[in-house]
Amino acid sequence: MTVTRERANEFDLGSRVRSLRMSRSLTLRDLASQAGVSASALSKIENNRLSPTYETIVRISEGLGVNIDALFSQTDIEGEKGRRSITRKGEGQIFENAAYRYEMLCTDLVAKAMIPLKARVKANETWEVKNFVRHPGEEVLLVLSGEIELHTELYAPVVLRAGDCTYLDSSMGHLCVLHGKSDAEIFWVCSSQRVVDLVRRAG
Repeated sequence: MTVTRERANEFDLGSRVRSLRMSRSLTLRDLASQAGVSASALSKIENNRLSPTYETIVRISEGLGVNIDALFSQTDIEGEKGRRSITRKGEGQIFENAAYRYEMLCTDLVAKAMIPLKARVKANETWEVKNFVRHPGEEVLLVLSGEIELHTELYAPVVLRAGDCTYLDSSMGHLCVLHGKSDAEIFWVCSSQRVVDLVRRAG
C-alpha cells in the first residue's frame, strides 16, 4: 500500500527512516537484520510504497537504536530535563494507512518515556481480527469518539465507547478494530521500555 501525504503537515516517514539509517552507516541489510524486517520491506517503507504497521515501526526503531518518537521528529538531539512540548490542534505529524490515521504528538521531544498520539480507526468493510500486535511496554487508550472493539489474547473482546479507557500490557497480543460504521478516535499513550533502555545505553 502506498503512503500518501495529502496535507502539508503529513510526515515523510520513509525519508526519516532512510536518514536515520544512513546517519548510522547502516545498509538496508544491516537494518533488516537488526530490526527483524526484510530488506525488501524496508526499501518499500523508505520509498513510501508500503505503510508499516505499528509493530513494524517499533522493530525499526529498535533496529536503529532510537526511541520510536525519534522516527517522527526532525532532530536527533536529546532534550534536557524540565522539557515541555505543545502540539496545537491538527498540527501533529501525520502517518496514515488504510486502517488507521495516526497523529503523532509532541514530536519535537525525543527520548520520551511516554509516546502520545491520537489515532483514528477508519470505517472499513474489510475489518477482520487477525495478527495480534505485541511490543514491549504498556499503553493507555482513551476513546474520544465512536466505538472500538478491543481484542486481546487473554481476555474476551470488549466494546469501548467515548469516554471509556483501558490500560494494558503491550506484550500481550492485542488489536483494536472499529465497532459500528463510523470512524472512532482514540487518545493513545504508549511506553516501550526496551526502546528507552536501548536509547539510554546508546547515550
